[in-house]
Amino acid sequence: MRLKKLALMSMVVLATMSACGVSKKGSTDSTDAKTATEAKTDEKAPSDYGSVELGDYIGVEIPNIDTSVSDQDVDAQINTELQQDPDKEQITDRAVQEGDTVNIDYTGTKDGVAFDGGSAKGYDLVIGSNNFIEGFESGLIGHNIGEDVQLNLTFPSDYNNKDLAGAAVVFDVKINSISVSKPATLTDEWVSKHTSGAQTTVDAYKAEVKKQIEDQRKKSAEQQDQYNALTAVMKNSTYKLNDKAVDYEYDSAMEPINNMIKQYGMTIEQYAQAYGTDEEGLKAKVREQAESVAKERVTIDAIYKKEKMSLKDEDYQKIIEASGLTTTKDELIKQYGKDKVEQAVKSYKVVNFLVEKAKRSASTVNLNGETVGSEEGQTS
Repeated sequence: MRLKKLALMSMVVLATMSACGVSKKGSTDSTDAKTATEAKTDEKAPSDYGSVELGDYIGVEIPNIDTSVSDQDVDAQINTELQQDPDKEQITDRAVQEGDTVNIDYTGTKDGVAFDGGSAKGYDLVIGSNNFIEGFESGLIGHNIGEDVQLNLTFPSDYNNKDLAGAAVVFDVKINSISVSKPATLTDEWVSKHTSGAQTTVDAYKAEVKKQIEDQRKKSAEQQDQYNALTAVMKNSTYKLNDKAVDYEYDSAMEPINNMIKQYGMTIEQYAQAYGTDEEGLKAKVREQAESVAKERVTIDAIYKKEKMSLKDEDYQKIIEASGLTTTKDELIKQYGKDKVEQAVKSYKVVNFLVEKAKRSASTVNLNGETVGSEEGQTS
């Protein structure tokens, strides 16, 4: 969890929608985001978040964002992928050693009964990775391909599954193969294997990697522009927030934290320490975030009303496309409710209006906010 200075309303709603699996191609569920969404669904949000005296919101100044991609950026990304997808050499003339990757079938039993999560077939395990309980990996060293190995082990007493904590178990393991990983070399052959034939040459692969980085940076820059524009407006404005709304946003933000603490058997103090603070500091930061969300809400509602905006089908479609969802307006409303979806679309429309009307400053920054250059100010 990263506690952000500002949780841009439309992006937050989009993220939770995406995380809950609304027909998004290639997506994976985010437990934290999903839990947060469900928590907010259980309790209706207050209708009144407070009021705002808007300052100047037309022509706020935001920096230019550099989204250029250098050859070094491309090389760095490819080097990472080369490390993550190394070449493998099959070993057939010796026993398992430290550092080998062994492909295994295994079954774990407790008191003669297989336990949940203790069995798999065709599993690749790196010896020395310490991914399994103590004694499992070292117990395979010295054994050969085709051997059936029986490992009598004991789960740690502090294991997170209480049914297995401190329990004596038996793993029956069959070694299917042994291999060693070697650093991959960027070749046409590796490219074809790595991309499943989508690219077949190094040049084509480099071009594709560059395009992917450019697309991601442009998307990130658009979101940063929205953040910068809304933040500038909020700095110019004065607020009177509804305490109940802030409490609602605070409880919603704390819900996934409390669930995670419960899931892992932690205390809130231990959780806070993992993020370099204490319980009081954590709660203060979450409260600050809740206040920011409330301010965003009243700011967006006030500008929407003042500019006499209205929502059209195309506005819903824009937010669907921006979030990478493959769904429809009606499906979104059915799953999340009319009020939540309308607020997300309204937010997206307002923040993009602010960006369109913003004035670009003379400075140019990268996506980390670091100044990289300057140019004459211009209106976007």
